[in-house]
Amino acid sequence: MTEHDRVLRHGRVRLVDLGDGPPLILLHGLGGAWRNWQANIPALAKRHRVIALDLPGFGASEPYAGAVTVQRYVDTVIDVLDQLNIEQATFVGNSMGGLLTIETAVRHPDRVSSAVLVCSGGIPLTSRRHRLLTIPQARAANRLLRLRLPRCAVNRSPGIRRLIGGQIFHDPASIPSDLLAVALNGLGAPGFGPAFAAAAGYDARLRAPSMTCPTLLLWGREDPLLPLAMGEELHRLIPGSRLEVWDEIGHCPMLEDPARFDELVTTFAASHGGPPNQN
Repeated sequence: MTEHDRVLRHGRVRLVDLGDGPPLILLHGLGGAWRNWQANIPALAKRHRVIALDLPGFGASEPYAGAVTVQRYVDTVIDVLDQLNIEQATFVGNSMGGLLTIETAVRHPDRVSSAVLVCSGGIPLTSRRHRLLTIPQARAANRLLRLRLPRCAVNRSPGIRRLIGGQIFHDPASIPSDLLAVALNGLGAPGFGPAFAAAAGYDARLRAPSMTCPTLLLWGREDPLLPLAMGEELHRLIPGSRLEVWDEIGHCPMLEDPARFDELVTTFAASHGGPPNQN
């Protein structure tokens, strides 16, 4: 897969643009990168034009100068669509990428033909477990993995990768070692802290009822970060949405069961009449 750089209003963004057909926009989660979709892009690109990008501050994309907000991320995604001459697309967002999909669908309903929210963010992390365990662990992992020696240890040690991955995936040993390393290295991205703060200040419960596009929510029953109850709440709030729950799957179904994920996304997108490819 060939990567490309696009210069947008805020700076340079790295992306992959592959395939022909109705466009799919893949938005990774907090601490992710376009490579989180590496196992999915080849199959999805057989039926779609697939665009997967590194959000600003993650992967090879430049971070924002100044304040980081959910709206700035949405503006960046719309800039990408404009540069690629894509009028409308199916959005697929994991975790924070789901939160951004919700906001894009509300602010720019003409650009989102349908949405797939994969263990989506957006419900405030106010539970005791999140306040005392999940949030401190995430911030500590970011501080640690921004240092060279800990990053090297993660790359070299399958045991360390499985230990950290157990906080994200149901069975990290089932994920190919190279994909697991990429997923975990992103936790040390420079954009992690500002993006975390921006996402924490966003409440999708105020926005989700205004979504008008066909929406599928996919959740791992064993998601250790964003429990199924959050998916059920979003499902209740988004008009006409559908919720699908997979057993023995954690926070990243696209990595934990790629073939099943690809088939679900392509079937859902096709059933809702996505627009033709636009170049």
